Amino acid sequence: MKAPQSRTLLIAIIAEVNTMLTRYARTAVVSLGLALTAPAAHAQAPSDAIILDYLKSIYSSIDVVDYKRIYEGGLNALRDVVVISYSLDYPKGPEGEAAKTSEFEVLTIDDDRLKNIPIMPLPVGQLDNVSVRDGRIYVEARTFRDNDKPCCPSEPRSLVYRESDGVLIMGD
Repeated sequence: MKAPQSRTLLIAIIAEVNTMLTRYARTAVVSLGLALTAPAAHAQAPSDAIILDYLKSIYSSIDVVDYKRIYEGGLNALRDVVVISYSLDYPKGPEGEAAKTSEFEVLTIDDDRLKNIPIMPLPVGQLDNVSVRDGRIYVEARTFRDNDKPCCPSEPRSLVYRESDGVLIMGD
């Protein structure tokens, strides 16, 4: 990683590191079986309220906005999953610009617990579109270039995720 060329880029890098650390911590917590407990009435598909409570518990100091339920069903060997997307609206930095990133998650209910399926981390940026077809998750996103403001990534990216041994990895 290059040294930051500006304070704005530094804010974007801090937001990226925070998002990555949060995702790794979340995966570790789920792996240890400490995921949120979901009521038994929602055994097949968690409600939006349960999912939003889950997201708020992870991102307690960051606003979760633009939540969308993208897909519900099977994803190859993964059964009964829900694919969601959302944005994280970070507090304004010293230059008055707020970083905003987007993510997607794949969730399921396992032993009456809401569980996220581990995903190879996304490059930090903003999601333009997430879709599921033919057992794969297709992501259209914009990631940060060196001189982008924290609010406005501009590098277009197309990513494809597939299931492999219960984990989502990049690749077609």
